[in-house]
Amino acid sequence: MIKRHWIKRYVELPPRERSLILQSWDTASKGGPENDFSVCTTWFISHDRRWYLIDVWRKRVDYPELKAAVRTLASLHAAKRVLVEDAGAGISLVQELLGEVNGILAIKPDRDKITRMSVVSAKFESGLVFLPERASWLADFEAELFAFPGSRHDDQCDSVSQALTDDNCGFPMVISAEALAASRIRRPWMRRYG
Repeated sequence: MIKRHWIKRYVELPPRERSLILQSWDTASKGGPENDFSVCTTWFISHDRRWYLIDVWRKRVDYPELKAAVRTLASLHAAKRVLVEDAGAGISLVQELLGEVNGILAIKPDRDKITRMSVVSAKFESGLVFLPERASWLADFEAELFAFPGSRHDDQCDSVSQALTDDNCGFPMVISAEALAASRIRRPWMRRYG
């Protein structure tokens, strides 16, 4: 589905102004060698809507360690939006961390995983998704990404499709100082009642 020649690489991230750090969690129900991995992908999204994958966390863990990892990684990367799949352990995570983790949101998948990845594959093909030149997790990540949907595991791909879905990564509204000042100027048609 995702072709190797679509991948763009980066060495350094673009300037941080008007950017968004987003994390996307695909959580497993429980740890153990036979169970799925829990995965967090961390993305730098530039003001011109380019996605830079900056970190991948992938581990088989029980719930207490998963909860601690969500807190730690959100703080480490100063994430402004933390997306958690609204299923299994993710339901409890969002409920318990709502007041503690900045921007945490439960995301209900609206289609099957192959369709979701198919939709976001256009971003890869258009050159809007960048992977680092080097990272300790990169080989495992790419092996799963390029084998999907035929790979044994698809947890990283689920996290990627959730992160790249347009509805999940909108920028917060930013009002310039000039626009704010202009909004405070009294106009003749503005009357004060009361």
